[in-house]
Amino acid sequence: MSKLLVETNEGVRTLIFNRPETKNAFDAELWGLFRDALNSASDDSDISSVVVTGSSNTFSSGVDLSSMMGDGGAEYEEPFETCIDALINFKKPLIGAVEGAAVGGGATILLHFDAVFISSNAKIKYPFSDLGLAPEVGSSFLLFQSLGYQQAAQLLFESQPIDGNRYHELGLAKYVGEDFLDKAYKYAHMLKEQSLSSIIETKAILKAFMQEDLAKSRSMETAAMKKLFGSEDNIKAVEKFFAKNKK
Repeated sequence: MSKLLVETNEGVRTLIFNRPETKNAFDAELWGLFRDALNSASDDSDISSVVVTGSSNTFSSGVDLSSMMGDGGAEYEEPFETCIDALINFKKPLIGAVEGAAVGGGATILLHFDAVFISSNAKIKYPFSDLGLAPEVGSSFLLFQSLGYQQAAQLLFESQPIDGNRYHELGLAKYVGEDFLDKAYKYAHMLKEQSLSSIIETKAILKAFMQEDLAKSRSMETAAMKKLFGSEDNIKAVEKFFAKNKK
């Protein structure tokens, strides 16, 4: 079965991360599948919006660290970077439906969505200080823009999970509740009644306001990640992570 399930209903496309054995963690293949699905939906005139969710009551546990060991890391960068490009450039409404874990990449991609519907039991975590790494996907800028310096710094420094209620309180989700998926679909179908051409043009204008800053943050994050990846702190942190998960 595919690592990304694709469904379409009345012009609303659903993308479902489907690696339940890894809590829907991203390897190079899943990044590539997500990228291609976003680009396809963006260019398909029959699709009005996209809802993204995860299988087995989990959104995504982030990067599959085991897939980056050895030669796997070399295969990871291109599909990851091109997927984030596709995410940033997606023209239509992009809606997240989140429950369970949304960690690392599973959390940072949500900052690029147009609306997030979340379960109160969701656990959002930016684990970079846990792993001896830097933020990614422009999340440093997007959190700073949304929350201000101190709240963004605390979320990134502390690497503590926050639940769906807190995520909603911070203004990062449109809705919190156990009927989050139903609400996400109702919202997608409501937007279908609006002018898609108007939405596409408006989204492009809104995105243009932050294009330069977002590109700058991605560049700085990439440089910091390359500096930290493989460092003593990073190696110790990853070893600690794997040891903890074996228990």
